[in-house]
Amino acid sequence: MNDNARLNYEAFTSLLEQHNMVVTAAEVHGVISGLICGGMAKDDVRWQRHFDELLNDGFGLPAELKKAVNLLFYRVYDELLSQARFELLLPEDDMPLDERLDAMMEWAGAFLAGFGVVQQELNKASPELQEMIQDISNITQVSGEFEQENEENEAAFVVLYEHLKLGATLAFEEFGKGQPAARRPTLH
Repeated sequence: MNDNARLNYEAFTSLLEQHNMVVTAAEVHGVISGLICGGMAKDDVRWQRHFDELLNDGFGLPAELKKAVNLLFYRVYDELLSQARFELLLPEDDMPLDERLDAMMEWAGAFLAGFGVVQQELNKASPELQEMIQDISNITQVSGEFEQENEENEAAFVVLYEHLKLGATLAFEEFGKGQPAARRPTLH
């Protein structure tokens, strides 16, 4: 398996299963995104300890899995820094909506866990980010609202997906250790 393949949802899921991990690829990506957006610097190796505590009961990862998680960390960091390519690691669009929604809710919960470990001063966040964090928390509980697979629910899924991306980007802009981004004007 080449390094790029490991960053694909299905391939990452297989790798996690091979190592008897009881977490999903969405949770792995969510925790990593949360750690980075909470302010974990790219060269701060403490993120690995936080990751292990959140997703592996404090135990280290097997070498192959650790390499894949490290690659994912650096990819997510670079994507957030570029402000253009950041995407959530979720099942492909051709998968059933309920599976994609479950993964999205897992991602949101994992993001909040990772973010909360690093960023414990949410009161210093802008009101916009505080509201966004509350929205992300609400997204962890939306499954009952999507009982049918139809165009309306598919469109709602896309809106939630984009909202999560925006929330992560906003958190990274405020607390991430990347290059300072220009402040966007507040829309009323």
